[in-house]
Amino acid sequence: MDFIKEYWSQIFVLLGALVAAVKMNSLVQILRRDVDTLDKDLKRRDTYVETVKLRAEVDQLNKNVSALWDHLNKIKDRNAG
Repeated sequence: MDFIKEYWSQIFVLLGALVAAVKMNSLVQILRRDVDTLDKDLKRRDTYVETVKLRAEVDQLNKNVSALWDHLNKIKDRNAG
């Protein structure tokens, strides 16, 4: 009992530090999960953006091909008539 009476403040500080370390470890794990979730969302958003860009490019290419065919048909009609 003398040991506790003599070193009560140091024991109290050590226990407080232990509790703080456990709590901080728990918070770090929660924050890590949040960061992982944000990373997944960011990758999903980047994939969506790339898909939209590619879709726009394909639409433009289709318009260009249609315009080329129309032009070719006009040239054929002019030469035939």
